[in-house]
Amino acid sequence: MRLVVMGMCALVAVGVFAAMFVSIWSTRRATAAAPTAFRQSVAMELVWAAIPCLMILAAAVPAVIAIVSAHTSD
Repeated sequence: MRLVVMGMCALVAVGVFAAMFVSIWSTRRATAAAPTAFRQSVAMELVWAAIPCLMILAAAVPAVIAIVSAHTSD
């Protein structure tokens, strides 16, 4: 169980650092870098909030099942 959660954390860390590296690298290589005009997108904000919630649920459900089965096996 701990290895699964550790693997999930490692994958998230690798993904975040890869995205950060790519964005920094592409921004520094741009010849005429101009600020981006951001638009509000409710759908993107919901997805941005839902992904961490789903990851927490994916880690919590097996943990709860393991705890309940450990207490009911007596």
